[in-house]
Amino acid sequence: MNKKREERVRKKELKHEKFEKSRALFLAKVQQKIIPQQSIIVTGGIQPRLAPHLERLAYEKLSNTPKTIKSGSRFDQQVTWCISKADQHDEWSWGEPRRWDDTEWFSIIAPKFKELSNLTWREIDSFSSDTGHRMHHGHEVGDLIEEAQGRWRELDLEQFESIFRFRLGGQKRRAWGFIVQAHFHMVWWDRNHSLYPTEPK
Repeated sequence: MNKKREERVRKKELKHEKFEKSRALFLAKVQQKIIPQQSIIVTGGIQPRLAPHLERLAYEKLSNTPKTIKSGSRFDQQVTWCISKADQHDEWSWGEPRRWDDTEWFSIIAPKFKELSNLTWREIDSFSSDTGHRMHHGHEVGDLIEEAQGRWRELDLEQFESIFRFRLGGQKRRAWGFIVQAHFHMVWWDRNHSLYPTEPK
């Protein structure tokens, strides 16, 4: 009996060590990007209407407000993203492949994330849909369908208890993943909003 107990304790300690190593690696990979300042010259007294990210840069340039890079909040930082943790193997039980095709990548996913990476997380948080709901937001992993929760564990992502989803155009297209500091790791491309059970397919 003691042997079994010792084995359980040992397994728990190994799991904790693995989690700490994984967390340290993720934190080491994410580096703060410094946005180059741009000079905006206005002639003739007409003020141009700027996109949100350019307006933010102009404000920072003029106000000399110090950035709180190490504030602990991602909201003042620019969105960065990658697909290094993307799950592109096999398919879901309903037959949908996890891997996106070239058309989806070049016409939907990559262009949309290129656009989003010009914004801060605060700007991302401010977007709302026609119904007044936030377009891009987080969930608990437990909110997803059971199959997705099981797959999350298989991918060894249990240390991340929350998952973030971007709406990538249309009514149903979603990109699911996790955030480390201000960096979004895309895990799943969800064409028909199939991973979240409360919204109709």
